[in-house]
Amino acid sequence: MTNTASFTQSDLLHILGAAAEHLPPTTWITGVCTDSRTVQPRNAFIALRGERFDGHDHVAAALSAGAVVAVVEESWVSTADASLRDRLIAVPDTLHALGSFAWYHRRRFTIPVIAIAGAAGKTGTKDLTAHVLATAMTVLKTQANYNNRIGTPLTLLQLTPEHEAAVIEIGTNEPGEIETLCAMVQPTHGLITNIGKEHLEKLIDLDGVEREETALFDYLRDHHGLAFVNADDARLARHAATLPRCITFALDTDADIRPTVRFDAQLHPSIAIVQDEFTFNAPMLVQGLAAARNAVCAVAIAWSLQCTADEIRLGLRTYHPGDVHGYARMTVQEAHGMAILNDCYNANPDSMLLALETLRLYPAERRIAVLGDMRELGLAATAEHDAVLARAITCAHFVIALGPEFHRALQRTPAQNTLAANTHEECARLVREHASANTAVLIKGSRGLAMEHVVAALLTE
Repeated sequence: MTNTASFTQSDLLHILGAAAEHLPPTTWITGVCTDSRTVQPRNAFIALRGERFDGHDHVAAALSAGAVVAVVEESWVSTADASLRDRLIAVPDTLHALGSFAWYHRRRFTIPVIAIAGAAGKTGTKDLTAHVLATAMTVLKTQANYNNRIGTPLTLLQLTPEHEAAVIEIGTNEPGEIETLCAMVQPTHGLITNIGKEHLEKLIDLDGVEREETALFDYLRDHHGLAFVNADDARLARHAATLPRCITFALDTDADIRPTVRFDAQLHPSIAIVQDEFTFNAPMLVQGLAAARNAVCAVAIAWSLQCTADEIRLGLRTYHPGDVHGYARMTVQEAHGMAILNDCYNANPDSMLLALETLRLYPAERRIAVLGDMRELGLAATAEHDAVLARAITCAHFVIALGPEFHRALQRTPAQNTLAANTHEECARLVREHASANTAVLIKGSRGLAMEHVVAALLTE
């Protein structure tokens, strides 16, 4: 992601303190970059470290490509070429420095900045919300699921004076990350999609997930922001009373925004609301239960920003996630007489159960669920895989499992309609063997299982 955020030497002193004092007063930066292959003239290059990469290996190349300065870790400076050292800014933590650049740039704007958090549905809600708002204003949004301490600052650095709102997805996999991202994003509005069983390896249990996710509410409470509360989620609903400024939304519970949702035979939702002049009915192009839940979130946010009923209706009616290449979020693809419910984007226990319910409701004579392991569940992995498998058995005529956790679950809960596969190709072969005319096939698993390879095998056969 490229950007043209500009910083003077004075700005750098505010952002990085004494580490930037050696730079000449004429120093002027346009754009912050973390990938030496995309460096543009006058960029600042920030050398990040990861499990499989080290940006410090590319500092010389970045400076040669036109970067004005490189932000590096203090411990690395002694190994750098002496000719480069007066163009280096040495800091204790380059990832923190990247966040500081984004924090400083974000402060230049007074537009609505909406943070989207939650255990499941963040990316779909972010995309749909941004699309609806774009019917009335110029919107910056997080690309794909770049919602961590690298993707979020790189998104914020793309803010320009043309933007009238920003929709920023923030994610977590350990305690404290939502708090850190909120401090960087400085949201004026915030929505938590739900509290569910995510990243239990570090968040431990639902109480831990709730504490982590509702750090967004804590930030909004402390900074007079507007919170959107999902009244259908019991854990979130009880926070409404503690928030000075909030709008509640729901499908099944009384709330400030409570649309009616109906589904056609192919599970396309229609969103209807009657609320004085705020009245419309919007049939949608997307399919599935998750799409309806995302739409309610988008309606609540757009309503709060005074979008008209016609603008919201237009946004809902025209939203489509775009062409699918590989993994997707509940996108239906037709192939060889099968409806493939491609939900390979990611998986946790709650999103698995919602996808299985969509499969159960999908109009088909035969239903097959191809499920890959759910990652980062820690000590809860056994119970959660057992629970998902038990539900899958009731929703599908055949369940095909990939991954050691689901294989062990199959051994604990043997059933006639369950099959184990060891490869993506074997999954596809088993689907073809058990499919017949008018078959719906759900394919879902955590990102690490790369379940899109099963989709590819079925589409190309």
